[in-house]
Amino acid sequence: HLGKRAGTAVIIAAAAVIASNCYYVLDEENYAVVTTLGSPQAESQAGLHFKIPFVQHVTKVNTTIQSLRIGYDKNNDVIADESIMITSDFNFVDVDFYLEYRVSDPVKAVYASKDPGLILQNIAQSCIRAAISNYDVDSVLTTGKGEIQSRIKEMITEQLDLYNVGLQLVNISIQDSE
Repeated sequence: HLGKRAGTAVIIAAAAVIASNCYYVLDEENYAVVTTLGSPQAESQAGLHFKIPFVQHVTKVNTTIQSLRIGYDKNNDVIADESIMITSDFNFVDVDFYLEYRVSDPVKAVYASKDPGLILQNIAQSCIRAAISNYDVDSVLTTGKGEIQSRIKEMITEQLDLYNVGLQLVNISIQDSE
């Protein structure tokens, strides 16, 4: 009797583990990247979905608009190395940017690189510095903000297309400049 009970308990436990690992639920703001034997495919329909345990692996990807602040860390503390730049007339300016992006290709966002957010941050910093260095201090502080933002958005979009990490720039704006 004891052997049968232990065997039954093991079978029930194994069935519970398999049953809990054979479905996933998607909401409206997430995609799922379902990998079947190494072949990834995106699933976007919200609701209950089934998968084959131990054969398919699911990674959820948030596709809502996310933000990134250039010049600040996650605790809103200033990072001077990111925000201080040199203008074309050799003045130093402290410029903070607010960047909005979203995942445009969930499969590439999961598999094209280890950290697409960090790649976006590095691209943004590089493009911002390159653009700011082409303008004089007065343009950066006052009259040229719209043109600068437009130029930076164009540059970042080109770089994201080149690196193809599955992210799309939605907007970038100058928060503060001094």
